[in-house]
Amino acid sequence: MSELPAHRAGNARIKVKVFAVILDETRTSHLVWRGHDEGRPFHRLLGGHLEFEEASVDCAVREIGEELGARLLEPRLMGVLENVFVHEGEPGHEVIFVYAGDLDDPGNVPPEGRWFLDNEERYRVEWRPVDVAPDHPHAAWPLYPTGLQEMLPSAAILEP
Repeated sequence: MSELPAHRAGNARIKVKVFAVILDETRTSHLVWRGHDEGRPFHRLLGGHLEFEEASVDCAVREIGEELGARLLEPRLMGVLENVFVHEGEPGHEVIFVYAGDLDDPGNVPPEGRWFLDNEERYRVEWRPVDVAPDHPHAAWPLYPTGLQEMLPSAAILEP
């Protein structure tokens, strides 16, 4: 995701999103989906848009249910991030509630990852190490939004 250009979108709106940090059973990797911006790969947490009159914690549970067909257990608020970015040439601005939680069925996403459908689009979900070593294949894939990587170590020590 590129730097924000000097111009601003006249009728763009701030979006409120909710993402979930879902750790594997060893608490050393977390779930991400693969995205691309103008051909460049990136990772992002699972989650989505907060609906009107919906509590953010309920949104986290709903989104994981929709995306993985699984239940997010005991979601715990880790923090809130603000993300100002450009994606596919369009400016964006998001406020993101970040929750940590566990899946009701850890086998829902095997170690090699899997595909899922969201709004009739296919996405690849995979496990990414909490601490990505520079020589790891995922090191070339930035994790968005900015600031999220710094939150991950605290998720790894949260008890389910």
